[in-house]
Parts: sequence; structure tokens; C-alpha cells
Amino acid sequence: MTTLAVLAEFVQSGELDDLPSARFELLKLHLADTLGAAAAMQKTPGDLVSTVAAIRSSEIDDIHLASCTTPGSVIVPTCLALNLPTVRAFFAAMVAGYELLIRLGRAIHGPAVLRKRVWPTYFAAPLGSAAAASRAFGLSVQKTAGALSTALTLCVGTSSPARSSGASSWLTLGAAAANGVLAATAARDGLVGPDDLLETHLGRIAGVRISRKLLLVDLGRAYLLDEVGMKPFPTARQGLAAIEACRELVYSEAIDVASIQEIVVEVPESQRWVIDHPELPQDRMASIVSVQYQIALALLEPACCSDIRRSHPLLNDRIRALMAKVIVRRAKALEGNYPAIWAAQVMINVKGRRLRRTLLHPRGDDNNPLGWTDLARKYNGLAVLNKVKRLDKGETAMPKLREVGH
Repeated sequence: MTTLAVLAEFVQSGELDDLPSARFELLKLHLADTLGAAAAMQKTPGDLVSTVAAIRSSEIDDIHLASCTTPGSVIVPTCLALNLPTVRAFFAAMVAGYELLIRLGRAIHGPAVLRKRVWPTYFAAPLGSAAAASRAFGLSVQKTAGALSTALTLCVGTSSPARSSGASSWLTLGAAAANGVLAATAARDGLVGPDDLLETHLGRIAGVRISRKLLLVDLGRAYLLDEVGMKPFPTARQGLAAIEACRELVYSEAIDVASIQEIVVEVPESQRWVIDHPELPQDRMASIVSVQYQIALALLEPACCSDIRRSHPLLNDRIRALMAKVIVRRAKALEGNYPAIWAAQVMINVKGRRLRRTLLHPRGDDNNPLGWTDLARKYNGLAVLNKVKRLDKGETAMPKLREVGH
């Protein structure tokens, strides 16, 4: 069988209708988290393109580290747009979409191609949304493979840099999700691509090498959905471990922040080049990416970490002074576990002491997951700063997903 035919069989597998309760609960959490991101951006799910754009631009959506993809921003809006009739059908489509999007991101070695200016989520979005839509439409395996083939021809990966909140990259990601649905719709009407596309093109699409082995390994046995983590506040995930390690050190050692002489952050090089921005941020995205700024904010104005809009990043003399004390270096010792683990080691020099903390799994990581209480705290914190509806005591901006059953 061809690679796409095997993937198509998985997408239409009856096993997706009978999910274990633990995975069903996990899906509900990711759905709630993604809906919360939409609410925080004051976006009611409707138009697929704009909903994807809003969720991804929030920088609080979920993320799979080894593939460097953010599947929820694409797959949840896609499934919502398909108007599926039952909870079972919705979550089956969601699993199909998550799995194929993540698998393609992993198959192109997402963290590595990001250095080459290929956006893994953007590249994989058409395939993921085509899988979800094919499952929703109940296509035959043959037509599903044809839809996946068409979707692959629509994979691009190169987008304009997301250097500001108004960057068109968010729009192009939404369009990529819509292209996946278009591919499945076309297949339903008899317009399909060849299922041997990957074999014919020797695993290369749009100049990007795809490992067919990584696409298929443990398919249907190991669900990559189980490895997807969440963020406790808006941040580049590459800096989260460093931010949390600094905060833990300061609180556990009762450090007076004003007495800090230096903060040394050590992370794998693939993380460092994303987050090492010592210059003062001039806009929202710059503030979210800069680990220097995020550490200063977390230690001096922790409530402001939940400010999702940041139309004017908070800057004062204390923040400027602390940012200047943060040095970011490459940590070769942490690169052995990358990209499965995005870790950080932090050293704080204060009053002649050197305090160290290594953090492998910050809050929200799949090994240190957020639960329902954590999600409520996360989005209520956003609500206080951003004046969106609170999520507690029945006045909720999202469905009562915790009580939803199979």
C-alpha cells in the first residue's frame, strides 16, 4: 500500500469512534483550551480562516514539541466549521486531524526546518484539516487518500514572518486549513489526487523532505495527541521553561528581585535563536517572543504575563533594568533530549550566591499537564486583564465540556 493509503485507512478507522476515556478527556481539555484562546481574542468561532488566525495569533494555543506544530489552532476550528452531528463524530474527526498534522510536522523535522524559515504548522495544516474533513464526510478510504494527496500539493510552509499582531501569516494559516477542507470536499465530489504522490515525488513536497517512515511509525498504536502540551500564559514555548525556572527560584529562595545581579539562561541553540531578544519590545509579538522581557515581567509584574493583547508592552525602569541583567546562552548539555523536551537551565547571581535550577517540564507540558482547574485559572487571569468574560461559576464563555460524555 502507498503511504497515503495507509494514512487514509487510519483516518477512517472504526477505532476512532471508540476512544479510551482518558483520551476522550484529553480531547475535551484541548477543545476547551482552544475555545478559550478564541474567546480571549474576542473571536466567536464561525468563519474558518479568521478563527484559525485569531487562535494562532493568541500564542496561548496548544503545541506538540517534537513536531513544532500547534495543532489545536487548525484542527479545532476546522471541526467546528464542519457542523458534525454528534460528540463522537466530532472527536473522531479531531483525532484524525491532530494525528496527521502532527505526524507531518514530525516527518519534516519541524524544529529543524523552522530554522530554514519553513513554518511547520503552516506546512502541515492542509493535510490535518483534510483528514478531519474526510473523516467528517465519511469518505471511502480511496477518496480519503485522494483528498490527502490534493492537500499535500497545497502544503507550502513559507509564510511572512509573524513580527506583529497584524502579520498576514495568521491569515495564511487559516487559508491553509480551508484548503484542506476544500481538498476533502473535492474528493467527495470525485476530484482526487494520486495516492502514490509521496512515492512519485520521492517524499519531497514544495522542496521539503518528508520522512514516510516517520509519517507511519506506530500509526494507530501510539497517538501523538497524547504528547501535546498547553501554555499557562502567552509566550513563545521555547522560553517557557526558562521563565518558570526563574520564577521558581525567586519564590523558593525568597530572592529580593532588586538585589539580582545577573540571570543566565541556558537553552538548546534551536530555542535560543527564537527567544534571545535583549532589545526593548516595541509591539505585542516582540514582547511575547523575548525571554528577557518575559522573565522581567514574570518576576516584577506577574499578573501582566496574562495580558494577551499587549498593544503597548509594559515598560518601566525596573523592567528595563532587569532585562539588561538577563543573558541567554546555548546549553549543549540540554540538546540531547531536544526536540522531545524543550528545557532550560537558569542561574541567578544574587548577593554572592549562585542559584541554579534546571527545568525539563514546565507547567502545561505533557509531563506536567494543565487540568480543568488550571484552565479556569488561566482564562480567568486573561479575563481580568483583557476584559473578556470570566469562566467560573456557570458564567462561562465555552461549553461545559467537563461534563460531556461519549
